[in-house]
Amino acid sequence: MKRVLLLGGLDPSGGAGITLDATVVALHGLRPLPVAVVATVQNRRGFQSFAPVPAWRQALAAVLDDGPVHAIKVGLLGDGALACEVADALQPLRASVPFVVDPVLSATTGGFAPREPLLAAYRERLAPLASLLTPNGPELAALFDGDVQRALRSGAGAVLHKGGHHDGPFADDVLCTAAGATSFRRERLPVGPVRGTGCALAAAIAARLALGENLALACRGAGEWLAAMLRTLGPAAADGVPRTLPLATALCG
Repeated sequence: MKRVLLLGGLDPSGGAGITLDATVVALHGLRPLPVAVVATVQNRRGFQSFAPVPAWRQALAAVLDDGPVHAIKVGLLGDGALACEVADALQPLRASVPFVVDPVLSATTGGFAPREPLLAAYRERLAPLASLLTPNGPELAALFDGDVQRALRSGAGAVLHKGGHHDGPFADDVLCTAAGATSFRRERLPVGPVRGTGCALAAAIAARLALGENLALACRGAGEWLAAMLRTLGPAAADGVPRTLPLATALCG
């Protein structure tokens, strides 16, 4: 069975981070390898705090000692020092394994505000390792002043500029590489705020890359898979509280 390494934050409410990533990878028929770098205190009503997990390096070593990995996905890392340590630990794998970096700089529920050292670490240490960087609009603005070409010049192999935070009847995810750009257009759904969509998309892409799909096909397929899940939610919740993805109803295509 193909194995996907997942590093990021542990969400006790199950709606985001490696908790969600592991479910997404399993739904794609692969074995998830979740390594918690930080433990978070959060739920659907807010992000309260995070703390480093002291044994994450030992956990990573144990996972790598157990067999090969076929893709890597990195998400929430909390602070710049931890992000640099993760980059150092994963550097030896970059040449042989597809590496998806989801630069988590906020929480859908609010309450997480990263400092400049974390931005610098994503920009200078993790982006150069990434086969694919998956920023939304605000993240691309914070990291690279909204300039995809600058992100590519940082060393990222490709950038998927997600369109969920923009306005209009359609959400366009744009895959940019040195060879050009490919747009994936989907109808914008009136589902309101939903937690974990960025985590789920990046994890689904990593799973599909592990299965041997090329980058464009993986991005397209993962986006369509996520959109199908969102359609099952129906209209936005009246109370405005973010919802979680209906993974129990998800089918992988």
